[in-house]
Amino acid sequence: MEHLHRTQIYIGQDQFRRLQMEIRKEGVRGVSELIRRAIDAFLLTRERGTDWKKDPLTKSLGKITLSVDDAAENHDEVLYR
Repeated sequence: MEHLHRTQIYIGQDQFRRLQMEIRKEGVRGVSELIRRAIDAFLLTRERGTDWKKDPLTKSLGKITLSVDDAAENHDEVLYR
């Protein structure tokens, strides 16, 4: 097992309560393990970057038809009217 560095963090009561529920649900040893897993997942997504080919918004480009011709110039009116 790799060497673990001791650190201290402060979390809210609701966060702690929800982490306790996850511990029971996942069968994890403790809050520290959940936090280590969350850090690993966060760092992995940062390392991967964004895959624009899989991004749902990017996939929709060119597939949406609007009933107006000036949506780019008057986007507030088109989106929020």
